[in-house]
Amino acid sequence: MTNGKPPRRWQSVVGWNVLFLSLGAALIFIDWEAWFHLRVPFTETRQPLRFEPGVGLLNEPGAESRWTNHINYWVEQRANRWGFLDREPLTSEQAARTCHIAFIGDSLVEAKEVPIADKFHIRLEELAVRALPRLNISTSAYGRRATGQISQLPFYAEYARSLRPKLVVLVFVNNDFTDNHKLLAAIDKGWDPDQVLPYVVAEKTATGAIALRPPGLPDPAWRLLPNPTGLPLDTRRQRAELLAQRPRYQSVLEPYLNGSLASALADKPRLGKLLQDPALPLFGEAIEFTAFALDEFQRRVADDGASLWLLLSSTIGDASDPLRVIVEDLAKAGGIPVVSQHDYLVRQGRKPREGTFPHDSHWNLTGHQWAAEALLERLRQRPEVCGA
Repeated sequence: MTNGKPPRRWQSVVGWNVLFLSLGAALIFIDWEAWFHLRVPFTETRQPLRFEPGVGLLNEPGAESRWTNHINYWVEQRANRWGFLDREPLTSEQAARTCHIAFIGDSLVEAKEVPIADKFHIRLEELAVRALPRLNISTSAYGRRATGQISQLPFYAEYARSLRPKLVVLVFVNNDFTDNHKLLAAIDKGWDPDQVLPYVVAEKTATGAIALRPPGLPDPAWRLLPNPTGLPLDTRRQRAELLAQRPRYQSVLEPYLNGSLASALADKPRLGKLLQDPALPLFGEAIEFTAFALDEFQRRVADDGASLWLLLSSTIGDASDPLRVIVEDLAKAGGIPVVSQHDYLVRQGRKPREGTFPHDSHWNLTGHQWAAEALLERLRQRPEVCGA
């Protein structure tokens, strides 16, 4: 008895229960937040860019890049002094003491989805130390997303060439044909093809010859195809229809406005058949531009005393894939050896899809390892590219 009143034990019990529940909830929140920061170190992408005259947009040298799809990867890496997501370049003297291999391509070579140490060209170095030590292989990578071989020509001329590589490997993917064509790339990605673009592009002259237009520092809105209605252009078909209203594109786009163009750009496996369709000359022009770029690479690389190979990514299928038929015909015409990642994986009893992320077609860690293995196999067969 206190002051003549019985103690309120139930209030004490409730108070302790509330305290314990609050402490438990706080611990759960702390554990969840710790797990979140370990699993999700950041939530927003960051990609500082810089315009390089004659080359185009590259990563800001020395700046940190953050890249995530919010599902499979959260990767932070720093651009080297040349603006590529790779290790710092060797000196020309260091490269000269090795069999240096330069890899050039788009987002597969840039590989924002995996740490630098796990990228395929570095994996190749590690494999070669054990399997082909006498070749003394070193590598470097020059990749930038949304580029094709036309836009990649300066990557060799301005950077890779200075290391005097013995071998240059172009990594070819299924969207390179459209990325090599300014108008198709604009429809695919929503760019305005009449704006100054931050990459080298190919154009036909009045005589029908192919000329290269250098990159320019773009307007901040270059990525936005203006729509008079003010509504977003959500589909490729909408973009094609809008561009067809411009007199200079009306005649070339008219055959595509039945939906075939939009479906081809969205459905990459069908792209090969449409590229071969003579009734759709815009795709034929994309093949011409791609052939021009491969010829230019072959000429420049050969003039420097090096060899040129094509690595076909696993997005390009077996010999029955129409897209592969076109690529191999172009390579054969230029005397360029082809390495097929798809064929290597089939020989090894592996499934190509297991080498890419479930929610996009970029290589995961396994895909980078498999690409390195496919290249190692070919180097075993062709060690003479290193002068061995």
